[in-house]
Amino acid sequence: MRQLTRSLAWMVWAVALAATTASVRGEDYDYVSDKLPKAMEGVRVDEQLGKFVPLDLAFRDHRGNQTSLAKVLASDKPVILSLNYSNCPGLCVTQLNGILQGINDVSSLRLGTDFHLISVSIDPRESTEKAAGTHRRYSQDLFDQHDATGWQFWTGSKESIEKLTDSVGFRYTYDAKHDQYNHPAAAIFIAPNGKITRYLYELGFNGNTFKMAALEAGEGRIGSSLDMIALWCVHYNPMENRYSASARRLLAVSAGFFVVVGLVASIPFWFAKRGRSAMGTIPKSVLPDEANGHATSECERDRIKFQS
Repeated sequence: MRQLTRSLAWMVWAVALAATTASVRGEDYDYVSDKLPKAMEGVRVDEQLGKFVPLDLAFRDHRGNQTSLAKVLASDKPVILSLNYSNCPGLCVTQLNGILQGINDVSSLRLGTDFHLISVSIDPRESTEKAAGTHRRYSQDLFDQHDATGWQFWTGSKESIEKLTDSVGFRYTYDAKHDQYNHPAAAIFIAPNGKITRYLYELGFNGNTFKMAALEAGEGRIGSSLDMIALWCVHYNPMENRYSASARRLLAVSAGFFVVVGLVASIPFWFAKRGRSAMGTIPKSVLPDEANGHATSECERDRIKFQS
């Protein structure tokens, strides 16, 4: 079922990309059917959930500094990976705008503090200057709570790009006729240890879905205690590409909540009962004096008897 959902998504994106490219260049694709362009054959994402990305691949960020995933993940914060390129005629722009919207819609998590976003160019010819221009274009629209340095645009060699894309199952092709890349759109969430935890295929990202995926990738390292409870109470629905409430887990949390409330409510009653029991007990060492009605200790009574 999940594979069917992804296939339908690819078809929508393929048609959208073909339409965009045709409108930009005024040329038509050759079709193998009436729905899917021939150029989009083999373009897909083969999810690699639970597997690890290579952390030592060399790239350069938009400032020209050599970097790697290992360097970014050393912050012990999750990374959101997108695979694009600056000269993309349509799909990349739509996806990056959607990611920007998703980030700005999340008020409780901060880019650069709670998570990092890395957009890697799939075009090995892309220059650092080009990547820097793309970074300026998107970072200027980030809300003030976010750190623009947390969104990096990387370029790299053909070898590094292919190893990275292969590790995450990102399949794309190069169209020599139009000098462009045909590719899917996916945001890939990576845990601090390099494990792939989630794929999101939205073009207009829902803030709550984005937040839940980031929390999931954070593996308890980011977010509040309430965020962790909320994350535990949901599960990812691949049919709808979003997180939905889990009835079983909600019931478990509700039951646990009422148990805790019941225990807390019984504490005053327990202490009050214990206090009454203590007040109603007469120590054995203190007994009433038969002669004068006053309480005397057993030792005092023995002393009186000895003297008499």
